[in-house]
Amino acid sequence: MRDEVRRSGCTFVNGEATKLLLTSESIESWDAFAESWNDLGADTYMADGGGYRRRRHAVFQLRRGVLLRREHQPHFQSRDYNPLNGGVQRWFEPIGATVGASILLRDLVVACGRLIAELEPGQENVHRIEVHQFRIEPHADEEAFPTPEGMHRDGVDWVCVILIKRLNVSGGTTRVADMTGKEIQALLLANELDLVFLNDRCLAHAVAPIRRMDPRRPGFRDALVITLVAHRRE
Repeated sequence: MRDEVRRSGCTFVNGEATKLLLTSESIESWDAFAESWNDLGADTYMADGGGYRRRRHAVFQLRRGVLLRREHQPHFQSRDYNPLNGGVQRWFEPIGATVGASILLRDLVVACGRLIAELEPGQENVHRIEVHQFRIEPHADEEAFPTPEGMHRDGVDWVCVILIKRLNVSGGTTRVADMTGKEIQALLLANELDLVFLNDRCLAHAVAPIRRMDPRRPGFRDALVITLVAHRRE
């Protein structure tokens, strides 16, 4: 992972390889962790009027390998990074206490922190970590947009997108591009714990629209997004 990120700025990791980063206790807790995506709040800030996105949000710090939850606070992106939904403080329902304190979330975030420390020697702490639970639910024959803002950067240092579950949906390829707009990677996160980790300072990313395969049945794409700011920004 480290060498690929150094070379290209990003890495795609399949779920079986991700499991090697986790403790057995984490893996055993997977079902309960994934089940929490059934209890997300509506995203009421969608400027495109879409009612297809549900989410929860929390903010953490990582200090010498210890994950510390901070007080609940809004998510903010400037319009430079999110021209569709940015420019306002967005208050989302907080990630539940059980999920926020789970060993699985801890292991995933700590794994990100270890990778950052390998890429930036001496960087033991991560100043600001935002964790987002997302569910994208297409309606009947309509498309839904995991990244309605299109190809974008998040305005952080590092981004990790982890697939939790796909049910009855097609589409959703993750694309990564450099600062000139040239696409450098494209891959479908298809299985649980498939992930992409990328350097947000030099790469942009987007996820293609999704659609129900059988419009008569429910369908969704669940993902965990972790954004990390390694250095304090005044």
